[in-house]
Amino acid sequence: MNPRAPIEVDDRFLQHVYRLSTILALLGTAVLWGIYGFPAGLSFAIGSLFSLGAVLALEIVIRRMVVPGSSPKAKRWLGFIALGKFTVIFAGFYFLMKADWLNIYTLAAGVGLVQVVIILKAFGLMAGILLKGGATKR
Repeated sequence: MNPRAPIEVDDRFLQHVYRLSTILALLGTAVLWGIYGFPAGLSFAIGSLFSLGAVLALEIVIRRMVVPGSSPKAKRWLGFIALGKFTVIFAGFYFLMKADWLNIYTLAAGVGLVQVVIILKAFGLMAGILLKGGATKR
């Protein structure tokens, strides 16, 4: 088994982010549903799904479309996919804002969930550096 450097980010980083985000989304939905009711829990779940879906879609598009030596045609497809994704996002937000049951605060918390998880993972990487003697040791 290879020893890893404390700040190394590998291919499994996004898998860890997906797992932790899913766990926190399920826990957050249950807690918000229990404390504030069904609309708050559902709004958080929708925001979490949106956030996870956006990162997953970005990962899929980048892994499949961005390859070394790709043609300009791939760049056009990437732009078309991005435009289509944002059209769907804007339409989804439009219909969500029209809903009477929507709790905007828990929706925003759900949308920010993946970013919070990535920040927590960064703090974990920094703590790993500090606990192992710092990055300046050679």
